[in-house]
Amino acid sequence: MKRAGFSLIELVLSIVIIAIAVMSIPMMLQESAKNDRYSLLQESILAARTKMGNILSFRWDENSPDGSGSSQILRVLDVSNGDAELDRVTGSIRRVGHIFANKRRRMKDLTSATRVSDPSDTGSIDDIDDFDGNSSTVYMQNGAFGNSFDYLDQALEMNTTVSFVSDSANYASQNINFTFDTTTKAALTLANSTNIKMIELKVTTGVNAATPFIFRAFSSNIGQSRLITKDAL
Repeated sequence: MKRAGFSLIELVLSIVIIAIAVMSIPMMLQESAKNDRYSLLQESILAARTKMGNILSFRWDENSPDGSGSSQILRVLDVSNGDAELDRVTGSIRRVGHIFANKRRRMKDLTSATRVSDPSDTGSIDDIDDFDGNSSTVYMQNGAFGNSFDYLDQALEMNTTVSFVSDSANYASQNINFTFDTTTKAALTLANSTNIKMIELKVTTGVNAATPFIFRAFSSNIGQSRLITKDAL
């Protein structure tokens, strides 16, 4: 009577195949961890982009608004450490380059007590300055798993800083070449105030303090023009 069985070669091949399958499990787990990490990074990029857009929708400074209600408009403010070419013409409500006409961009009246940029204001968030030092976290929901995820980055920290940067350039030139120098940023104080504020969103990991990316945007002290509307008949 003959009995079916494995030959030695078949047994060896079976062991090799099983070994390969077992060896591939860590690689599969590693790829899964990478996908989770990339998903978290993509979420943080989206969150940072959304937050930057939100910050840029706020007014340049606490003192920028002039007037109240429907007649309120943002004005250009005096600063302490800006390029002198951007200062107001002495005794005027305009700087060089402003159009002398109604409803156009201009500076706040000389008699106004709030005509100077005030980066040290406190209270509710109502201008770009107030986001300085703000932080938030993009994270994976742990739930019943606690901290037993098989990947390292469970949360990414998003920190916001607002600084003054140099506004110096040759504004009298026909072709103005301007470079945003992000290395010489200055803290938000009245003495450091220029006509350009830099908003910086830096994302770091909670594991090794690495910085996957940084978003930067710039907002300028240019006020706004009033919309010209058709007078009612």
